[in-house]
Amino acid sequence: MPVTIREARDIEDLERAAALMRAVYVGEGWTQPIPAQQAMTAEKLAAGGAVLLAEEEGRLSGAVVLLHADSTMRQLAERKEREFRLLAVTAEARGQGAGERLVQECMRRATEEGATALVLWTQPRMVAAQRLYGRLGFVRDPARDVPDPRGFTRLVYVRPLGGSLG
Repeated sequence: MPVTIREARDIEDLERAAALMRAVYVGEGWTQPIPAQQAMTAEKLAAGGAVLLAEEEGRLSGAVVLLHADSTMRQLAERKEREFRLLAVTAEARGQGAGERLVQECMRRATEEGATALVLWTQPRMVAAQRLYGRLGFVRDPARDVPDPRGFTRLVYVRPLGGSLG
């Protein structure tokens, strides 16, 4: 079934995206419930950037936030870069292109905005995500890795783009 990508249009879309992110991140042990409940809300996602949705036959299968340049969610992006956060794909949709299409849309939008690179961080145990990023041209940048208070190192990946932000 074909995957379509679109931006969240209303509070219902944002709430669905936040719920999916919490289900994936908490359900798979990537984060704890209380921090997820606080950080993954419709309001915080909308304020952070463009919330992109992957849908298959009208069902939400994935979501990601492409951060605004001045987003309070920004942790890595430097002046000419864009950052995405909280890529989440349902277990049923994995391997069917939803995650790849969401990241490609982030790349497309960042390029359109004139960004020179797209950056992200991931947990060391997120091996499937790391494979996806590698396939899409992201490279590790260990010099930008940062310790996470949860006891692991945030692995930073960068994808050069053709932009020229000022």
